[in-house]
Amino acid sequence: MLLTYGLIFVFFILLSIFGLYMFSTYVFPRKIEEIAKMIELGQTRLAIKKLNEILEKDDRNPYAHYLLAEAYVKEDNIQYAILEYRQVAKIGRYDDKVREIDVRTKLAKIYKSRNAVEDAKKEYLILTKLEPLNYEHFFNLGIIFFEAGTMDKAAAYFRKSISNNNRHIESYYYLGQILYRSSNYSDAKQAFIDAIKIDQAYYRAHYFLGLVLRQMGDLEWAIKEFEIAQRDDGIKVKCFLAKGTCYSDREMYPRAIVEFERGIKISRRGSDTELNLRYFLANAQEKIRDLQSAISNWEQIASVNKNFRDVQEKLAAYADFRQDDSVKDFMIAGLSQFEHVCRKIAEVLGLTIMEIDILSDTEIEILATETEGKWRNTRTSNRIVRIMRTTTTVTDRLLRRMYESLKERNATRIIIISTGDYSQTAIDFANTRPIELYSKGELTKLLKSVQ
Repeated sequence: MLLTYGLIFVFFILLSIFGLYMFSTYVFPRKIEEIAKMIELGQTRLAIKKLNEILEKDDRNPYAHYLLAEAYVKEDNIQYAILEYRQVAKIGRYDDKVREIDVRTKLAKIYKSRNAVEDAKKEYLILTKLEPLNYEHFFNLGIIFFEAGTMDKAAAYFRKSISNNNRHIESYYYLGQILYRSSNYSDAKQAFIDAIKIDQAYYRAHYFLGLVLRQMGDLEWAIKEFEIAQRDDGIKVKCFLAKGTCYSDREMYPRAIVEFERGIKISRRGSDTELNLRYFLANAQEKIRDLQSAISNWEQIASVNKNFRDVQEKLAAYADFRQDDSVKDFMIAGLSQFEHVCRKIAEVLGLTIMEIDILSDTEIEILATETEGKWRNTRTSNRIVRIMRTTTTVTDRLLRRMYESLKERNATRIIIISTGDYSQTAIDFANTRPIELYSKGELTKLLKSVQ
């Protein structure tokens, strides 16, 4: 009898073990796969409930934690998703359903999107060890270091990304930016060219290639690149600004003005881009003596940001122009009229002109004579007169250069007349030498005498 009971007991034990085996092999997997399907279908609330029930009985089930993380991601409960992915990594048991690469990639992307830079960096570093040939991990590390301003490390990761995938356009683009910022223009140029070879429509690379070419002095090619880049509406305004500066560098001021004005039409009112466009537009207008328009642009800039660049200095320099018509006429006069007024100024100063040299449309130099003494046969001496209609501050460098030429020109005195200011070093230099500096106020009086 006892033997019979013993056999029955053993039978039930074996049956239980078999049942548990069948459940764990067929029933439970089917149940958890059903939960995975529920998550795919968006039935996340019920899936989370069932997964929590499973984890109450088996807290070290990596697949259940992984699915729970996926469900939380679907519900946009990112904080809970992070906890579950971390738990999977902590358990550290991986198979074909739960791959370490998948878990760490998802964690890294979440950290990066939430600006948890250090956590993202750790995950990507692990991923580079798990998948040393996957360019994306190296590229993402490059972006993290790039945004943190650690350019040397960023460049190294972008180069590694390129070595794993020489068709990855953004790696070339960001590497080019780093090289451009470090003034390595030759290598930056090649990086942007490589990016463009992969995709001709990658307009940001065209834009930065243009910036590089401008720094290298190839303004014609730079303009062509900006022309291509402006097809991208996102950088179109910047392209107008860049093209305008290239034309200004080539002293093609009317062309520059057209580009700046095109940019202003589509720029956001009051933005830094609009202020820069107006600033460079005003500088170009100043160059062609359209001072009324230049002043108008400087005034508009000052109404938005009174401390923008040197706008206040520009407006102060042209204060007389804005108030006195004689100064205004002098500043905007054509070259022949400018020369005529300079001759009249020399006459008002009691000088007889011997030579006149038009240095530019803003500067004229006159070699003149002045009789010393009131009696017959008194000797005459030469004077060098430099007349400038500019807002540029006159420095001692110009005075030194002119002073050195006194003897060879048989002159004994220098007269500087300028609408600009004089630096303190220039004033100090002139005080101990035969150099007269005429201020804007004195020039105004001379102009009224000429009239």
